[in-house]
This record gives sequence, structure tokens and C-alpha cells, in this order.
Amino acid sequence: MTTYHFADVMPDGCVRACLPGEGEDDGSLFVPEVEGSAVMLDGPIDWRGPTPTAVLYWERELGLYWQEGATEADLPAIREQAIDAIDAAGEALRLAVISRMTQTSEYVRAEQHAREYRAAGYPEGEDAYVPPGVASWAMAKWRQAWTARQAADDILATADRWYALLDEIRALRLANKEDARHATTAGEVAAIVADMQADMRSLALQINTTTTE
Repeated sequence: MTTYHFADVMPDGCVRACLPGEGEDDGSLFVPEVEGSAVMLDGPIDWRGPTPTAVLYWERELGLYWQEGATEADLPAIREQAIDAIDAAGEALRLAVISRMTQTSEYVRAEQHAREYRAAGYPEGEDAYVPPGVASWAMAKWRQAWTARQAADDILATADRWYALLDEIRALRLANKEDARHATTAGEVAAIVADMQADMRSLALQINTTTTE
């Protein structure tokens, strides 16, 4: 699999982010979701512009080019816009994860049963009570001869991965917002937002979901 890079180009030509995409050997290509238009690039973007206030643009005839944009006086407003964008990127993926975790009461109930079963010490034997959410998963895995304990541990391992992902989203969101608050140039702010959005899309790919689900 080959990694490609795409520019997120807004209607006015301003480049908002550089995002990764994947290409398969069969010629198929995964194009990342963007707010504007996805334009394939030769490689990642170097966000260090010619001046601290330069803004990156793209046009079909010119390709990527820098143009003077915001002044230092505009920096507070740029920071606030960046913080909003970072919050939006984190919230979109957070809601996608929560949707997967709680899309049916069945998943919530199975996790509850698994935690109760583990807290009880994984009772086994003919007279042992195994909660139905655990027992049904063990029965489904009869070909692998899973025990109720294996089923419970698997349910909890899956749930723990979702919680770990939520923790990672929070950590990235908070760290990038703080970086944006202390950024000293508009170009630095743009790079922080681009990195945050790329991180969110990378996490979304890892859980086989998208930020629109």
C-alpha cells in the first residue's frame, strides 16, 4: 500500500490542510474527506512560508504558491478560529467512536455483563451463573472452544480499545489547542490545525470508520 498526500483546498484556493490517502496495488485509491476539494500532491506540504504571515494557496495552473495574508494584528482571531477547528475535528471523531460503542443497547449490555462476570471471579462449572451477554459470545465461538472467561475478556478488551481511543482524542485535542494559543505566527497556527486534522483522520482509519459516521 502506498501513501499519497492531498491538499484540502477551499473555494477561494486557500489550502487548509495536507491529508494522507492510501493507494492499493490494484489501482484503487482512498481519498480523504476534506472540507473543500482534494488535490493530489507530490509529497507533504512544508508549512514554513516565505514570511510569518504568508498563506498557502493552490490553483490548477500555478499549483501551490504562497501569498501574503494575515498580519500579526489578526493573530488573536486566527488562534480562536484554529481552536474552533481543532475542537470540531476532535468532536467529530469522538461522536463517531461513541456511536460505535453505544449504537445498540446490546453492546452496552454485553460490556456490563462482562464486567460483572469478571468482578465475580469468572465462575465456572455447571451451576455457575454466566451472564447472557458473555454466554452468547462464548457459544458463538464454539469452533474455537472458547470459555466464558475468554468471551468476557474479549468483550472487555474491545471496550477498552474504544475508551483508549477516546483518551487519545482528548489528549490530542487539548495539546493542539494549547499549542494554537501559544503560536506566534499565522503559518504556525495553520500547521497545528493541519496536523490535528490529519491525526484525527488517521485515527478514524484505524477504527475502520470515518468522521462522518
